[in-house]
Order: sequence, then C-alpha cells, then structure tokens
Amino acid sequence: MASKNRVAIVGAGVAGLMSIKSCLEEDGLEPVCFERHDKLGGLWNYDPTLRPGQGSAMYESVVSNNSKEILSFSDFPFPKEYPPFMSHGLVLRHIQNYAEHFDLEKQIRFNTNVIDVQRNNDGKYWKIQIKDKDDKLSNEEFDYVMICTSAYNKAIIPSYPGLENFSGTKIHANEYREASIFKGKKVIVVGGSTSAGEISCELARSGAEVYISMRHGVWIISRMCQDGLPYDIALFRRSLYKSPPKLKEEIEKVCKTRIRDHQKFGLQSKEIYSVFKAVMACDDMQDRLAQGQIKPMVDIKEFQKNDVILKDGTTLENIDAFIFATGYGFDVPIVNDSWLYDETGKAEVYKYVFPVRLEHPERLALISLCSPYGPHWPLAEVQTRLASQVFAGNIALPEKSTMKKDIDQKIKLEKNKSLYIPGPPTVDDIAEVLGVKPSFWRLLLSDPKLAMAYEYGPMVPYWYRLQGRGAWPGARDRILNAVENTSFCLKGYPSID
Repeated sequence: MASKNRVAIVGAGVAGLMSIKSCLEEDGLEPVCFERHDKLGGLWNYDPTLRPGQGSAMYESVVSNNSKEILSFSDFPFPKEYPPFMSHGLVLRHIQNYAEHFDLEKQIRFNTNVIDVQRNNDGKYWKIQIKDKDDKLSNEEFDYVMICTSAYNKAIIPSYPGLENFSGTKIHANEYREASIFKGKKVIVVGGSTSAGEISCELARSGAEVYISMRHGVWIISRMCQDGLPYDIALFRRSLYKSPPKLKEEIEKVCKTRIRDHQKFGLQSKEIYSVFKAVMACDDMQDRLAQGQIKPMVDIKEFQKNDVILKDGTTLENIDAFIFATGYGFDVPIVNDSWLYDETGKAEVYKYVFPVRLEHPERLALISLCSPYGPHWPLAEVQTRLASQVFAGNIALPEKSTMKKDIDQKIKLEKNKSLYIPGPPTVDDIAEVLGVKPSFWRLLLSDPKLAMAYEYGPMVPYWYRLQGRGAWPGARDRILNAVENTSFCLKGYPSID
C-alpha cells in the first residue's frame, strides 16, 4: 500500500475540525492536527481567562450572531430543538458532537504548539517546528499544511495621543468576560461592532455608567425580524444578492424595525454610513439608549490621565475604564510574510486560500483567515473541501497569472488590518470551483420546488451538499425545511435537555 501524504493542520477550532474531516474524505491524505490548548473548539471553547497566545475570545454571555440554519455545518445540522440563536455553550456542544460523529479527535495532538513553518530546499515539502506541553522542541516533515488559526488572531487597539498616560483600566474586548467588576464604574466602550454593542448593553444592565464611542455611525439590526424570522434567514437570499440596491433597501428596512431614526438615537451622523460597512447586531441597544444607560459619543481625539477629549470638543472626566471592541487584524505569524504579501502589504491569496507568491501554492492553504460579512462556517467549509481536493490531486489550480487576475478582482487582505469580504458570494465562488454549486435552471427542470427555494429561500450551507463529491442525502430535506426548523423550538416543544 502506498504511503499517504501527510497534512499538518494548525488549530483544532471549527476550521481545523472541518479540515481534518475533509482530508479524511480524500484518498491518500493523512491529517495531523496540532492544538496548542488541551481542548478542541477554538474560539467557542469559553475560558474565564485569556489563554496564552489566544487572539479572540468569548465573554460569558455570548450568543451566536448568526442563526443555526445559516451557521450550520453543511452535513451535520444543529438539532432543530436548538433555539434560533445559541449560547456559546450550545454551539460548543454541537462542535464536540461533530468531532465525535466523524471520529476526528484521534487526529489531534493537544497541548502542542506550532512555532514555525518552513519549506525544505526544493520548496515542495514542509518542516514544522512544534513545542509540547513540557516546552520541548521538535521538527516534523509534512507534504501539505493547512493554517486554521482564525481570522481573529491579532487584537487591534487604535493609536490615540496620550493613551499611554491614561491611568485607568485599558483592555481589548478579548479580555472582557463579565460585567460585575465594572459596577458603579464610568466605562467607555470603543467600537461599532456587535461586540461593542453587546458589551455596552451588558455593562449598562449591571450598573456601570456607559459611553460608546464610534468612529463612524452604525446601523442596529435585531436578531429577530418583525415576522419572527432571524435577520439572516430573511436577508441571505440569492434574489437579494443579485441586486445590491434591493439588498441595501431590505437590510435598512430590517434595521429600522426597532430604531426607525438612527440619528435621533445618536447612532449616525448626517452622513449615513452604508449598511454594507457598519451593522451592529444588538437586540437591547434601543432600550439602553432610551433609558439613558448608554450614551453614544463621537470618536476620541486624545487621552489625558483620567479624562478623554472627543473630536467634537467634549471632555469626559474621571473615566475608570476603556474597553476596545475594535476588532482584529489579518496576521499569520507562523509563516514567512514574503509568501503572502506584495510590496504594498496586500496579501495575494487565491480564493482566500492559496498564497500565489509561493513557488508551490498548492501545498499551503489558509482556512478561515478572512472575515466575511456573514457566517464563517460555510466559507471555512468550502475552503477546506477545496484545499483537500487540491492536495489529493482531484482539482488543479490554474496558472499563476490566472489566479492573480482573480485576486485583483476581489478585496485583498492586508497585514494587521481588519477587512471584511462578502460572505455568501465568496462561498458560491468557491463552490463553483468545487462543482457543488447548484444550477437554478437545471433545478427548475428536475425539481421546481427546490429551484424556487434556491433563488428565493435562505442561503443555507446544505445547498453545497446536493451534488458532487461529498453529497449528503439529507441536504434537500434540510433546505426545504430550513425556515420551519429555525423556529421549531419556539412553539412550546420540550426543552433540549
């Protein structure tokens, strides 16, 4: 029997587990996953303290931003008994069930940290330097590498004049866990993200005096729409994505469900920022603003010892703490920068997976290292399927000139910067390469009901299991019942426990 090609997978979060599964499904690949911590789950593995080397992290009250049918694994759905939006504990339980169902954990080496990734002399194979729990260093050789260390691996704290002189507490949102320690404190949360909104509301409910400072205005979107559907079930539809003006109109309509006039609530300047760039999913913001528990402010000009001066000239005095919910930057510290970035610092990565600057880009895959507008899991999953099929020789990458043309037509990632790409269209783009993107016209001839769901129904990940390699028999049923399954547990059925 011929020996298998070894694949090093860095990280046992969701992307790492998907990568293991995708490699196991291809003949001739032997995945070995390295996880620096003692448990799988990555970001969803909640810890009351920030783990060594951890980028993004959960706070205690985190609830998923995407609903279960939109977020789901494509061939291992969340139970319909789960609520539409899930606590981090429920999400982690499902991730653990996924690993158990597909027998993935035996491929993972826990408490093993990848320190460095280097090419050998001919440029085809890899030398991986690892450190075990006893700090012992060793090297191993692999044929292929998949980096699955998350898009959220480098916390960004903006530079402000005088920040180093501020005498109060300064933390990034990745260090925040729960609100009680800030009770009675005067806290400024910086940022316009969902995390900024949720943390602000939680602090306000716990008795802190809260200000939220935003560089740009935001649109607030509630997780549930007026008709009882999650916002993403209502909006993530191909018929809308084909018409950006219509999509923009529909997003604004959902955002105005609770806060019709965002300017009146201090959330937008007269120059309204696009809903494609600044949407905060937060169910409680309107009430906290209306009750005076959160005060929206403009961007910061400078810090003083205990005070902060805003760009409109306002001075806020005696501030106790700052929480920077200012996002994460793209960074892959274990690989050579020259493999990724051009002379302007922009990454040249085909399909956001393969670094074309490498002599052999088909041997290194970046999985889920870009931040999509929309759910991460469906994008990570098609990326893993593409990488494993390229590794196995089922799909050949185009010529480098062709790949570079494709890269030039898309948003380019930049080192240490936070950039978002359009999620669902990017998933469709990769699915087409894989041969798993359905055709509306073929469906119309063979299955008209499914064709209508494809065009006008939600873009759930099961669409990419209808055909081709990895097809799943349950895909059609799950697609047609996605809306019903989303709200199943809201109808008084027994609890999941």
